[in-house]
Amino acid sequence: MSYHRLLLGCLATLCCAGPAWAQLEEVVVTGARITGDDYSRIPAIVLERRADFLVQRIRLTNDTRAGDGRAKEIYQTIRDMLTDAAKRPGIALGYGEDFLIPITSGNYEVPLEKGSKSDTSSTELYVKMALAEKDDAPKAIADLTAFIKKARLSGRTEIEPVGDVGLSLVTPEKYRYDIIGKITADAKKLQATVGSQCKVEIHGLSNRVSWQRSDVSQLTLYIPYQVQLTGCQ
Repeated sequence: MSYHRLLLGCLATLCCAGPAWAQLEEVVVTGARITGDDYSRIPAIVLERRADFLVQRIRLTNDTRAGDGRAKEIYQTIRDMLTDAAKRPGIALGYGEDFLIPITSGNYEVPLEKGSKSDTSSTELYVKMALAEKDDAPKAIADLTAFIKKARLSGRTEIEPVGDVGLSLVTPEKYRYDIIGKITADAKKLQATVGSQCKVEIHGLSNRVSWQRSDVSQLTLYIPYQVQLTGCQ
């Protein structure tokens, strides 16, 4: 099979893979930057992309004696944070695990859990700071931290950051064809380098886009793929 026929077949498979990747979704990337052995597990061809948001996970805890009172005070704190966020361009709230759901005035009553102590309730949210390409990341982190420290806390509500500042990216799959374009261009260059008689086979292009944190504000996006050369003499 020729290189071009193989590529067309791979693209046809991708087009039929279903619409899930086209859905709007915001993924959270936490943890340390990739180093050492992490790089060895990432394909050679990647796409570097700045995150759309800095995100800080926070925990709201309340120990008012009555359960409905705890809920009322936590939800009032969230409403006040939403009000303050509306005055600060780029600040927003979200909740969820790997995928973030926006918190608005219409859905601020997020699920509450029993706290670590008796007669306490808690919930975990994300505070987000939009990050443009030319924004100063350290300053944005400082602004995000300051917003959380200045949060208006209702009643006996307490706020606590959880972990380090992470990153989020909206709809990673929209970068699929940018990555595939780089992969196919590299495959053509590889074929030209080793000899046109070699057949280049690319496997794995139907995989979903993966990502790793590579810097304080940068993400490395990639599709797990493999290149196989056959017929070389």
